[in-house]
Amino acid sequence: MRVTLLLIVLMLLTVLLPLVPAFREWRKPTDVTPLPIDETDALEPEYLARRFSGLIGPALEKGQIELGGVPLVHLPASAIHAPWPLNDQEIRSGRTRRIWHTDGDCMLPERLHCLAEMSARGAMRSAAGHTYRALLSEAQLSLSPRSRIIRWAHARSMAIGDHCQLPARISASQVLMIGREVSFSLLHAPAIRFTGQVPADWIIPPDGRWSIGSSEGVLWDAVTGTGRVPGLLHVPPSRRWRGDLIADSHLSIGEGCEAEGSLRAGSLNVGAGCRIQGGLMAPGEIYLAAGTEVRSSIVSETLVVLGAGCVIGVPGAHATVRAPRVEIGKGVVVHGTVWSGQRLLAMGGPQDEDLDPMDESGLGAAVRWNSVSGRGLANADLKIPPLRQWGGDLVCQGDLELGARCHARGSLKAYGDLGLGAGVRVDGSVVAQGDVLVGAGSTVGGSVMSETAVVLGPGCTIGTPERHATVCAPRIEIALGVVVHGTVWAGASGDATGALQIGAEVDLDEHLAELPPLPALPGRAAA
Repeated sequence: MRVTLLLIVLMLLTVLLPLVPAFREWRKPTDVTPLPIDETDALEPEYLARRFSGLIGPALEKGQIELGGVPLVHLPASAIHAPWPLNDQEIRSGRTRRIWHTDGDCMLPERLHCLAEMSARGAMRSAAGHTYRALLSEAQLSLSPRSRIIRWAHARSMAIGDHCQLPARISASQVLMIGREVSFSLLHAPAIRFTGQVPADWIIPPDGRWSIGSSEGVLWDAVTGTGRVPGLLHVPPSRRWRGDLIADSHLSIGEGCEAEGSLRAGSLNVGAGCRIQGGLMAPGEIYLAAGTEVRSSIVSETLVVLGAGCVIGVPGAHATVRAPRVEIGKGVVVHGTVWSGQRLLAMGGPQDEDLDPMDESGLGAAVRWNSVSGRGLANADLKIPPLRQWGGDLVCQGDLELGARCHARGSLKAYGDLGLGAGVRVDGSVVAQGDVLVGAGSTVGGSVMSETAVVLGPGCTIGTPERHATVCAPRIEIALGVVVHGTVWAGASGDATGALQIGAEVDLDEHLAELPPLPALPGRAAA
């Protein structure tokens, strides 16, 4: 009998002991702001920010001095012009565990790690190299380089500086601008632009793009609409302007710029994903990064290099690429003439036999098509030559590789790895159990999902402004000039890198090295 009672007691202890911490939290909550987590939290990346906003608003109206058991400090709009009222412990430790709110713009103090929620009705700017629990701004939030967010951040628009660490939920109601070497977990906005250069003092317009003017050294002629630069000029990423631009020396255009005019300089360097409505002319070298579009002619007296996935000219308005030496990458399309006075080097171009379609779908007997569903099935690994196009979804039971400039009017699914060459267009989604590699200048109208890793090459576009998409994988690496309309969700590690050139044969284990562990939070910041 005693043995039976002992066994019963041991069984009850085994069942009930793990529930003791939950019982204590229920009787006496210790979290800063206890939040109910349900299926809505998983479906809405900005759920935590919206929930906190709903709690702090009534607390401020009632004049409360605490929220969820944590002291609450309410600062006036003029607080940006005065030192914060820090107590002795906060000054000594360099950490604050109070919740702060300001009615106007807010510049977070130097040498202060904020381990509770911070909010502002105006714009907010962080201090470089500091750690923050959660940030909320009703205008623009600027994260200075090396900032770290450990839970969430939300704003109308957000500029994220270089080397920021974001193991948190980062969302914006309009646009996110991502700098270089940024590690992230979850990004969400109608437009996520991996520009590669985001000074914290820039003001983001509603569409996330800036113009250029006298502050960059450009002198515009109001009559001719021409901008002139006395020396060299580097145009930051995501700028947009109307009119011809002339520089006496070197002209460098950042990623994602749009020029409604021509460019003329001593030498030219155009970043990934740029759109130039006019032509390019230079006595020196002209370099075009991956995914760039130029609608008119390109003329150089020295060298022209066209990166993977570039498009020169438009159908019906042919253009000319002319230089003593011309180098052309994979997936380049030129509507018109390529004239090399001395040497023409085509890197990875299609063979003559690849230009003849194998059948109506262009995929041959390797794919079996279902006439009812319009879906194609490949039972083994499939490598599709360049310039093929077809309608309907395509499922491959092995590895799937699309050559440059293919067009899939449907979705793609692979049970192995899936690679898209330069300039590929997929109207639907891209799903794979293995790695997914999207080549330079490619566009995917739907989501991109992998069970292992996703690499987005320079100048790629995922989703559309009207149709938001999701990029989801345990590991994600994104190059410059990429635009994602929707959500980027990295389960283990996400990185916005510098210049990354990839093709469909890239080895992920070589390009996606394991990330070093995040540095520990200051003091007892684990709370």
